[in-house]
Amino acid sequence: MNLLRCIPFLLALHAATASAQAPTERELHTPECVAALDARSEDLARQIKAGQSESRPLLVSTLEAGAAFIGQAYLQGERDEARSQAQLAEAQQAQKKLPVADLVARQSSCAQEGARLLSQTDVISRFVISRLVQRRMQKLVGD
Repeated sequence: MNLLRCIPFLLALHAATASAQAPTERELHTPECVAALDARSEDLARQIKAGQSESRPLLVSTLEAGAAFIGQAYLQGERDEARSQAQLAEAQQAQKKLPVADLVARQSSCAQEGARLLSQTDVISRFVISRLVQRRMQKLVGD
């Protein structure tokens, strides 16, 4: 049997095995932070809709931090959309059980880490993140 003919099969087998493995700590951290930042974004959007326009810059930076996490995960090869969505849903459910103080601490920590990730991105990545933030702002507050 020609080894070159086996390569697609081996790649498919590797992909199936990799997706069946338990997620790493890093793979769990990203959806935890995205979920925490999503919750914070929704709270900030409610404040803006209630007339507190001073929350707008914080909403933008929170959305940027979340997008930076997503972009980093993508660049690190996490491209299984179904798996990512399932991990995010699990993180959102687990987050509902956190005491408020723990959630606020996670949101703050993730916002800082996301800002650091954003500061390390290249120009093209920043452009993509900016477009994602604009779309999310439109959805959340109608901008």
